[in-house]
Amino acid sequence: MASIRKSPLLSTLEHASTSVDFSRTYMKQVVAIHQAMFEKLLFDENEAVSLELAELFYDAGRTYLQISERINETCLSQHSFQD
Repeated sequence: MASIRKSPLLSTLEHASTSVDFSRTYMKQVVAIHQAMFEKLLFDENEAVSLELAELFYDAGRTYLQISERINETCLSQHSFQD
């Protein structure tokens, strides 16, 4: 019985799809964590604005820039692969 081999393009696209699904799950988790932290530190009227809030803004900003770079790299590599 002959085995059916996948084309390299199909394997790459399947890997990219799995990677996007993992990235989407990761991004949802990151946003949920940051949202909970912002609610605790920013929206609680009884809490004073603190250094922890500044650190959260810094961490969130750095994290979202890293995510943005990964998305950009993935999109560019998929686009150049399809050309």
